[in-house]
Amino acid sequence: MTNNLLPHLALRIGLAARALPEAGLPLLMNALVGELGLPFSEDKFARLNVCTLRTAANGLLAGQPRAALRQALNYLQGRTPVTIIEDTPLQLERYEEGDMPDSLRLAVASDFGERIDGNFASCAAFLIYQVSAREIRLIDRRAAPAGNRKSGRDALRTALLDDCHLLYAKTLSNPASARLMVAGIHPVSFPEGGMARDKLGELQKVLCGHPAPWLARAMGQTLALPPRLGLNGPVLIYSGEPTAAASH
Repeated sequence: MTNNLLPHLALRIGLAARALPEAGLPLLMNALVGELGLPFSEDKFARLNVCTLRTAANGLLAGQPRAALRQALNYLQGRTPVTIIEDTPLQLERYEEGDMPDSLRLAVASDFGERIDGNFASCAAFLIYQVSAREIRLIDRRAAPAGNRKSGRDALRTALLDDCHLLYAKTLSNPASARLMVAGIHPVSFPEGGMARDKLGELQKVLCGHPAPWLARAMGQTLALPPRLGLNGPVLIYSGEPTAAASH
């Protein structure tokens, strides 16, 4: 089906498929062939619009959100510029439990390098960082499971991150966010993307100050909040069972 497909058109189709994580490349290709026929060309892609893309091949893409179809169309027609980035091998850092006191573990949905550029449902991998107020270590890269059914794929990806406290992703659906929160993983989206370590540096500033109680618990801290936040004096947030002395 893809014989004699020009490289720049193949790239556009691949990116458009990434914009439709619930459809994927096979459905997009079938829809394009049904609507345009082979061979593909820039002129044929230019004739597409959101409506023809949605109704192509008896509505193969009818269930896709309009915004996702619009993004896919922008890729197909070359309206969204694409930068090819030479990816460099990641350098993982050694980590053993207890190496970084008062730290937490964070996953980043990534497609290329140390970047927050992936959708939770379709990213190539999750980068795993151990983060404290003083140090950031990239300790693992976990290839993201694929799957044909969205619910099953999201469940596999959530299970892969069961030792993490936070997830940073470029985009997250509401069902995926809810699933992550039920699993105890706090999801944060960065639609603008960015370098992972820049965003982790911002997190470090929070950890240096007075982190929210749930962050403090994730870091294994016993956090004393200012007296005004408790009706009967200081409120203690424990990551485990309170000591006998503190229970009085």
